[in-house]
Amino acid sequence: MDTVDGPGTGTGRAASGDTAATAELADFYRLIDSAIGACGDFRRAARRVEDSLAELRDLRRPGPPPGLLGGTDLRRAWADFSAALQDVNSAVTHARAEGYRAAVDDGGVSLTELARISGHSRQQVTRLVNRGRTARVED
Repeated sequence: MDTVDGPGTGTGRAASGDTAATAELADFYRLIDSAIGACGDFRRAARRVEDSLAELRDLRRPGPPPGLLGGTDLRRAWADFSAALQDVNSAVTHARAEGYRAAVDDGGVSLTELARISGHSRQQVTRLVNRGRTARVED
């Protein structure tokens, strides 16, 4: 980052041309942090499902097969797990879309090159870039 007073002066003030880029980078980091948080929520939800299933297995092991598996706790754990999975998917998709949009719009990478690098089809890359552009307009 270019500074107004030069490096090593201790002020660290950004030149005005860097302000927009810094704000865009901060937005991208917020999307990444959101995806990381969603992954943590997903791990906790998955652990609750795993614990509920293990408890169900241990409770039912000596007796006859259950008519209805799980009960309220397991159904709630599955619902939380499903919601957390959707949150992870959404957060990762938003972060990827912004990253792809930035690569194309700000970095000058072509859609074809981004498709090659990412391993996604050009159509998928185009959809993600457009999703990133749409998200920026809505913000």
